[in-house]
Amino acid sequence: MAEDYKVDEGTLSNFIALFLKNFSMKMNGLFVKNIADFVFSLGEFVVIKMDKLLPKYVEYYNDIVDEEISMAEIHDSYKLLHVGCGPVPSTSVLIAQKTNAHVTGIDKDAQAIKGARSCIQLLNLIDQIKVQHANALDFSIEGFDVIMVSQGVEPRYEILKNISRSLKAGTKVLFRTVSNVHGELTESDTILKDFFTIKKISTHEKHGLLISVLLFKK
Repeated sequence: MAEDYKVDEGTLSNFIALFLKNFSMKMNGLFVKNIADFVFSLGEFVVIKMDKLLPKYVEYYNDIVDEEISMAEIHDSYKLLHVGCGPVPSTSVLIAQKTNAHVTGIDKDAQAIKGARSCIQLLNLIDQIKVQHANALDFSIEGFDVIMVSQGVEPRYEILKNISRSLKAGTKVLFRTVSNVHGELTESDTILKDFFTIKKISTHEKHGLLISVLLFKK
């Protein structure tokens, strides 16, 4: 990774937060999701090129992950699967750092996994986080206590449906998505009720329409 760039390390995460908080509340949820997916993909591309941005980019997720840790009661004996970890696995990193849980990240993009391995090595977390190139549609979830499904994962409903089929009682699923303007599931996301029992929905004020949904076996 290059180290000779002079950049304000907070600019990228501040821009994302500004967009989500000030603009997303006025937009259609699906449109926001598509734009947010693009913004995050762009941000991650920049971060893997400039490793000095990594700590600040990871920090952007601090409050989100804190809430999700509380929701799912994640602790050091847990094994967590992060579906769609991406090239900058911020959620995996923060959960590992904050709880000492062991995390496995998967992504169907081989280049994303290459970037994720570089980030994990840079942050000295290779003993705590493992990442691998895999498709969530046929990946075994056996042995995991928590399944985290990232917002940008596609085809998300097929993946969630596949998870629900193999889910054992007591295993928790955390799913990030965007809400309607009232902080509730969008019409398209109500399909989750066909697969899971919805235990809790947490909004993230700083991040506009972004929400975390805690799901259990139906």
